[in-house]
Amino acid sequence: MLYEARKTKKKIKGPHTSHTSAAREPPESSTSKAILPASVAQLTPTLISLLEAIEPEILYSGYDSSIPDTTRRLMSSLNMLGGRQVVSAVKWAKSIPGFRNLHLDDQMTLLQYSWMFLMVFALGWRSYKQTNGSILYFAPDLIITEDRMHLPYMQEQCQEMFKVTTELARLQVSYEEYLCMKTLLLLCTVPKDGLKSNALFEEIRMTYIKELGKAIVKREGNSSQNWQRFYQLTKLMDTMHEVVENLLAFCFHSFLDKSMSIDFPDMLSEIISNQIPKYSSGNVKKLLFHQK
Repeated sequence: MLYEARKTKKKIKGPHTSHTSAAREPPESSTSKAILPASVAQLTPTLISLLEAIEPEILYSGYDSSIPDTTRRLMSSLNMLGGRQVVSAVKWAKSIPGFRNLHLDDQMTLLQYSWMFLMVFALGWRSYKQTNGSILYFAPDLIITEDRMHLPYMQEQCQEMFKVTTELARLQVSYEEYLCMKTLLLLCTVPKDGLKSNALFEEIRMTYIKELGKAIVKREGNSSQNWQRFYQLTKLMDTMHEVVENLLAFCFHSFLDKSMSIDFPDMLSEIISNQIPKYSSGNVKKLLFHQK
Protein backbone atom coordinates (compact mmCIF):
# COMPACT_ATOMS: atom_id res chain seq x y z
CA MET A 1 0.00 0.00 0.00
CA LEU A 2 1.57 3.08 0.45
CA TYR A 3 4.16 2.69 2.95
CA GLU A 4 7.29 4.71 2.86
CA ALA A 5 9.58 2.84 0.51
CA ARG A 6 11.84 1.46 3.17
CA LYS A 7 9.00 0.32 5.43
CA THR A 8 6.97 -1.10 2.60
CA LYS A 9 9.79 -3.13 1.14
CA LYS A 10 10.38 -4.65 4.53
CA LYS A 11 6.67 -5.53 4.75
CA ILE A 12 6.39 -7.04 1.32
CA LYS A 13 9.60 -9.05 1.35
CA GLY A 14 9.43 -12.54 2.75
CA PRO A 15 9.73 -16.19 1.81
CA HIS A 16 7.75 -17.16 -1.25
CA THR A 17 4.72 -19.23 -0.40
CA SER A 18 3.34 -21.56 -3.02
CA HIS A 19 -0.16 -23.01 -2.90
CA THR A 20 -0.91 -25.99 -4.83
CA SER A 21 -27.40 -4.63 -15.71
CA ALA A 22 -26.86 -2.19 -17.16
CA ALA A 23 -30.24 -1.44 -18.68
CA ARG A 24 -28.77 -2.10 -22.07
CA GLU A 25 -26.43 -4.98 -22.82
CA PRO A 26 -24.03 -4.86 -25.79
CA PRO A 27 -23.94 -7.63 -28.39
CA GLU A 28 -21.63 -10.56 -27.77
CA SER A 29 -18.11 -9.74 -28.90
CA SER A 30 -15.21 -11.84 -30.12
CA THR A 31 -13.32 -10.72 -26.99
CA SER A 32 -16.01 -12.21 -24.77
CA LYS A 33 -15.85 -15.46 -26.72
CA ALA A 34 -12.09 -15.61 -26.24
CA ILE A 35 -12.32 -15.03 -22.48
CA LEU A 36 -15.32 -17.24 -21.72
CA PRO A 37 -14.52 -20.95 -22.11
CA ALA A 38 -16.82 -23.06 -24.23
CA SER A 39 -17.55 -25.64 -21.56
CA VAL A 40 -17.17 -26.45 -17.90
CA ALA A 41 -14.77 -29.24 -18.86
CA GLN A 42 -12.13 -26.60 -19.59
CA LEU A 43 -12.11 -25.38 -16.00
CA THR A 44 -8.85 -25.69 -14.10
CA PRO A 45 -9.78 -25.53 -10.41
CA THR A 46 -6.21 -25.13 -9.14
CA LEU A 47 -6.10 -21.34 -9.32
CA ILE A 48 -9.56 -20.84 -7.84
CA SER A 49 -8.77 -23.34 -5.08
CA LEU A 50 -5.66 -21.38 -4.21
CA LEU A 51 -7.59 -18.10 -4.10
CA GLU A 52 -10.03 -19.77 -1.73
CA ALA A 53 -7.18 -21.03 0.46
CA ILE A 54 -5.54 -17.61 0.84
CA GLU A 55 -8.72 -15.62 1.46
CA PRO A 56 -8.26 -13.65 4.72
CA GLU A 57 -10.33 -14.45 7.78
CA ILE A 58 -12.97 -11.99 8.98
CA LEU A 59 -11.53 -9.73 11.67
CA TYR A 60 -13.24 -8.40 14.79
CA SER A 61 -13.16 -4.68 15.52
CA GLY A 62 -13.23 -4.70 19.32
CA TYR A 63 -15.85 -1.94 19.20
CA ASP A 64 -17.68 -1.38 22.50
CA SER A 65 -21.35 -1.05 21.63
CA SER A 66 -22.29 -0.42 25.26
CA ILE A 67 -20.89 3.11 24.98
CA PRO A 68 -22.99 5.71 23.12
CA ASP A 69 -22.00 6.11 19.48
CA THR A 70 -20.36 9.27 18.20
CA THR A 71 -19.06 10.01 14.72
CA ARG A 72 -15.52 10.39 16.00
CA ARG A 73 -15.54 7.12 17.96
CA LEU A 74 -17.22 5.12 15.22
CA MET A 75 -15.05 6.41 12.37
CA SER A 76 -11.89 6.04 14.43
CA SER A 77 -12.83 2.43 15.18
CA LEU A 78 -13.52 1.78 11.49
CA ASN A 79 -10.11 3.21 10.63
CA MET A 80 -8.39 1.01 13.20
CA LEU A 81 -10.19 -2.03 11.81
CA GLY A 82 -9.28 -0.91 8.30
CA GLY A 83 -5.61 -0.70 9.23
CA ARG A 84 -5.62 -4.32 10.38
CA GLN A 85 -7.52 -5.37 7.27
CA VAL A 86 -4.86 -3.68 5.15
CA VAL A 87 -2.15 -5.73 6.87
CA SER A 88 -4.17 -8.83 6.08
CA ALA A 89 -4.58 -7.70 2.46
CA VAL A 90 -0.81 -7.33 2.05
CA LYS A 91 -0.30 -10.93 3.16
CA TRP A 92 -3.10 -12.03 0.83
CA ALA A 93 -1.63 -10.20 -2.16
CA LYS A 94 1.80 -11.75 -1.59
CA SER A 95 0.21 -15.20 -1.92
CA ILE A 96 -1.62 -14.50 -5.19
CA PRO A 97 0.02 -16.51 -7.99
CA GLY A 98 2.15 -14.24 -10.12
CA PHE A 99 1.97 -11.13 -7.95
CA ARG A 100 5.38 -11.52 -6.34
CA ASN A 101 6.97 -11.97 -9.76
CA LEU A 102 6.31 -8.28 -10.38
CA HIS A 103 9.00 -5.71 -9.59
CA LEU A 104 8.91 -4.89 -5.87
CA ASP A 105 8.11 -1.24 -6.62
CA ASP A 106 5.16 -2.38 -8.74
CA GLN A 107 3.86 -4.55 -5.90
CA MET A 108 3.96 -1.55 -3.58
CA THR A 109 2.32 0.71 -6.15
CA LEU A 110 -0.56 -1.68 -6.83
CA LEU A 111 -1.23 -2.13 -3.13
CA GLN A 112 -1.11 1.63 -2.60
CA TYR A 113 -3.67 2.31 -5.31
CA SER A 114 -6.01 -0.59 -4.51
CA TRP A 115 -6.35 -0.68 -0.72
CA MET A 116 -9.72 1.12 -0.65
CA PHE A 117 -11.04 -1.05 -3.51
CA LEU A 118 -10.15 -4.19 -1.56
CA MET A 119 -11.63 -2.95 1.72
CA VAL A 120 -14.93 -1.81 0.18
CA PHE A 121 -15.38 -4.87 -2.04
CA ALA A 122 -14.74 -7.25 0.87
CA LEU A 123 -17.18 -5.22 2.99
CA GLY A 124 -19.76 -5.53 0.22
CA TRP A 125 -19.26 -9.30 0.10
CA ARG A 126 -19.61 -9.74 3.87
CA SER A 127 -22.72 -7.56 3.90
CA TYR A 128 -24.23 -9.51 1.00
CA LYS A 129 -23.52 -12.95 2.50
CA GLN A 130 -24.33 -12.14 6.12
CA THR A 131 -27.35 -9.83 5.67
CA ASN A 132 -28.26 -10.11 1.96
CA GLY A 133 -27.07 -6.53 1.61
CA SER A 134 -29.50 -5.05 4.12
CA ILE A 135 -26.84 -3.64 6.48
CA LEU A 136 -23.11 -2.94 6.31
CA TYR A 137 -21.25 -5.79 8.01
CA PHE A 138 -17.85 -4.32 8.83
CA ALA A 139 -17.16 -7.00 11.45
CA PRO A 140 -19.17 -9.47 13.53
CA ASP A 141 -19.02 -6.95 16.38
CA LEU A 142 -19.50 -3.82 14.24
CA ILE A 143 -22.42 -3.41 11.89
CA ILE A 144 -23.89 -0.12 10.73
CA THR A 145 -27.45 0.11 11.99
CA GLU A 146 -30.00 2.72 10.91
CA ASP A 147 -29.17 4.82 13.98
CA ARG A 148 -25.46 4.77 13.21
CA MET A 149 -26.09 5.76 9.60
CA HIS A 150 -27.71 8.98 10.78
CA LEU A 151 -24.66 10.15 12.69
CA PRO A 152 -22.97 13.21 11.12
CA TYR A 153 -20.97 12.36 7.97
CA MET A 154 -21.99 8.70 8.05
CA GLN A 155 -24.98 8.52 5.72
CA GLU A 156 -23.30 9.71 2.53
CA GLN A 157 -20.35 7.34 3.02
CA CYS A 158 -22.62 4.40 3.81
CA GLN A 159 -24.72 5.06 0.71
CA GLU A 160 -21.60 4.72 -1.43
CA MET A 161 -20.74 1.40 0.22
CA PHE A 162 -24.30 0.14 -0.20
CA LYS A 163 -23.96 0.54 -3.98
CA VAL A 164 -21.48 -2.34 -3.96
CA THR A 165 -23.29 -4.76 -1.68
CA THR A 166 -26.62 -4.05 -3.42
CA GLU A 167 -25.14 -5.03 -6.79
CA LEU A 168 -23.49 -8.14 -5.37
CA ALA A 169 -26.86 -9.21 -3.98
CA ARG A 170 -28.77 -8.30 -7.15
CA LEU A 171 -26.38 -10.27 -9.34
CA GLN A 172 -26.12 -13.12 -6.80
CA VAL A 173 -22.37 -13.19 -7.28
CA SER A 174 -20.80 -16.58 -6.56
CA TYR A 175 -17.82 -17.05 -4.26
CA GLU A 176 -15.56 -18.00 -7.17
CA GLU A 177 -16.63 -14.91 -9.11
CA TYR A 178 -16.01 -12.73 -6.07
CA LEU A 179 -12.49 -14.11 -5.56
CA CYS A 180 -11.55 -13.40 -9.18
CA MET A 181 -13.11 -9.93 -9.09
CA LYS A 182 -11.29 -9.00 -5.89
CA THR A 183 -7.99 -10.07 -7.42
CA LEU A 184 -8.74 -7.96 -10.49
CA LEU A 185 -9.47 -4.96 -8.25
CA LEU A 186 -5.94 -5.30 -6.88
CA LEU A 187 -4.86 -4.81 -10.50
CA CYS A 188 -7.34 -2.12 -11.56
CA THR A 189 -5.35 1.11 -11.10
CA VAL A 190 -1.82 2.06 -12.10
CA PRO A 191 0.22 5.28 -12.40
CA LYS A 192 -0.19 7.21 -15.65
CA ASP A 193 3.37 6.37 -16.65
CA GLY A 194 2.76 2.66 -16.09
CA LEU A 195 4.65 0.02 -14.13
CA LYS A 196 8.24 -1.20 -14.31
CA SER A 197 7.16 -4.74 -15.21
CA ASN A 198 4.21 -3.71 -17.35
CA ALA A 199 4.24 -6.67 -19.77
CA LEU A 200 4.18 -9.18 -16.92
CA PHE A 201 1.45 -7.17 -15.20
CA GLU A 202 -0.74 -7.32 -18.31
CA GLU A 203 -0.17 -11.08 -18.54
CA ILE A 204 -1.16 -11.60 -14.90
CA ARG A 205 -4.23 -9.40 -15.26
CA MET A 206 -5.39 -11.29 -18.35
CA THR A 207 -4.94 -14.58 -16.48
CA TYR A 208 -7.45 -13.47 -13.85
CA ILE A 209 -9.83 -11.99 -16.41
CA LYS A 210 -9.93 -15.43 -18.03
CA GLU A 211 -10.31 -17.04 -14.61
CA LEU A 212 -13.37 -14.87 -14.03
CA GLY A 213 -14.74 -16.18 -17.32
CA LYS A 214 -14.25 -19.73 -16.08
CA ALA A 215 -15.98 -18.90 -12.78
CA ILE A 216 -18.96 -17.59 -14.76
CA VAL A 217 -19.15 -20.82 -16.77
CA LYS A 218 -18.96 -22.85 -13.55
CA ARG A 219 -21.90 -20.90 -12.14
CA GLU A 220 -24.04 -20.67 -15.26
CA GLY A 221 -23.18 -23.86 -17.11
CA ASN A 222 -23.03 -23.81 -20.92
CA SER A 223 -25.38 -20.87 -21.19
CA SER A 224 -25.60 -18.60 -24.20
CA GLN A 225 -25.99 -15.75 -21.71
CA ASN A 226 -22.54 -16.18 -20.15
CA TRP A 227 -21.21 -13.19 -22.03
CA GLN A 228 -23.99 -11.01 -20.57
CA ARG A 229 -22.96 -11.97 -17.06
CA PHE A 230 -19.34 -11.20 -17.89
CA TYR A 231 -20.53 -7.78 -19.03
CA GLN A 232 -22.48 -7.23 -15.79
CA LEU A 233 -19.62 -8.23 -13.50
CA THR A 234 -17.05 -6.15 -15.35
CA LYS A 235 -19.44 -3.16 -15.27
CA LEU A 236 -19.64 -3.59 -11.50
CA MET A 237 -15.85 -3.50 -11.26
CA ASP A 238 -15.82 -0.32 -13.36
CA THR A 239 -18.41 1.22 -11.02
CA MET A 240 -16.04 0.59 -8.12
CA HIS A 241 -13.79 3.39 -9.40
CA GLU A 242 -16.43 6.06 -8.80
CA VAL A 243 -17.38 4.61 -5.42
CA VAL A 244 -13.76 4.53 -4.28
CA GLU A 245 -13.08 8.05 -5.57
CA ASN A 246 -15.94 9.40 -3.45
CA LEU A 247 -14.85 7.47 -0.36
CA LEU A 248 -11.22 8.50 -0.76
CA ALA A 249 -12.24 12.15 -1.06
CA PHE A 250 -13.87 11.99 2.37
CA CYS A 251 -11.04 9.87 3.77
CA PHE A 252 -8.46 12.44 2.67
CA HIS A 253 -10.60 15.28 4.02
CA SER A 254 -11.06 13.67 7.44
CA PHE A 255 -7.33 12.94 7.55
CA LEU A 256 -6.33 16.53 6.78
CA ASP A 257 -9.03 18.28 8.83
CA LYS A 258 -7.69 17.89 12.35
CA SER A 259 -10.79 19.57 13.80
CA MET A 260 -12.73 16.37 13.06
CA SER A 261 -10.43 14.50 15.51
CA ILE A 262 -10.67 11.21 13.59
CA ASP A 263 -7.94 8.74 14.54
CA PHE A 264 -5.94 6.85 11.92
CA PRO A 265 -3.54 3.96 12.61
CA ASP A 266 0.06 4.47 11.51
CA MET A 267 -0.29 2.23 8.47
CA LEU A 268 -3.28 4.10 7.06
CA SER A 269 -1.58 7.41 7.84
CA GLU A 270 1.39 6.34 5.72
CA ILE A 271 -0.85 5.14 2.91
CA ILE A 272 -2.96 8.29 2.84
CA SER A 273 0.03 10.63 3.11
CA ASN A 274 1.54 8.88 0.10
CA GLN A 275 -1.65 8.84 -1.97
CA ILE A 276 -2.91 12.40 -1.51
CA PRO A 277 -0.27 13.99 -3.79
CA LYS A 278 -0.74 11.26 -6.41
CA TYR A 279 -4.47 11.83 -6.63
CA SER A 280 -4.06 15.61 -6.42
CA SER A 281 -1.66 15.56 -9.37
CA GLY A 282 -3.86 13.19 -11.37
CA ASN A 283 -1.24 10.44 -11.49
CA VAL A 284 -3.94 7.77 -11.64
CA LYS A 285 -4.83 5.55 -14.59
CA LYS A 286 -8.05 3.55 -14.31
CA LEU A 287 -8.04 0.22 -16.10
CA LEU A 288 -11.67 0.10 -17.19
CA PHE A 289 -13.36 -2.78 -18.99
CA HIS A 290 -15.88 -0.52 -20.74
CA GLN A 291 -15.70 2.94 -22.26
CA LYS A 292 -18.10 5.43 -20.75
